[in-house]
Amino acid sequence: MSKINPMTHFDSMSGKYSKTDKVYTKIRKFDEQVIGIRLKHPATNEPPSAAQLNAQNKFKAVYAQVKTTLADPAQKATYKEKWLKQRKCKTLTGYVFRELYNAEQQGGNNG
Repeated sequence: MSKINPMTHFDSMSGKYSKTDKVYTKIRKFDEQVIGIRLKHPATNEPPSAAQLNAQNKFKAVYAQVKTTLADPAQKATYKEKWLKQRKCKTLTGYVFRELYNAEQQGGNNG
């Protein structure tokens, strides 16, 4: 008789069962076994802290810069040339975001 191996169409999955659930479930495939891990849910119903709001605003500002930078054909060509020479970022948008975010971070630390 043959052995039946159930197919899993995912490597990992995570989430909550309901909005009111405080338990976070993570399911992973490890050594051909599916393992479920129950963790405390990282999100709470508390409002974001000042540091979290600053981080959100920084991401929004940098993403707005990315949009304006990629809208300009000359700047887009310059960044595309640099992007093609590297292997870390898979998308041009991600590369430009990384460059602008790092530049802002260095400017914020120095000034």
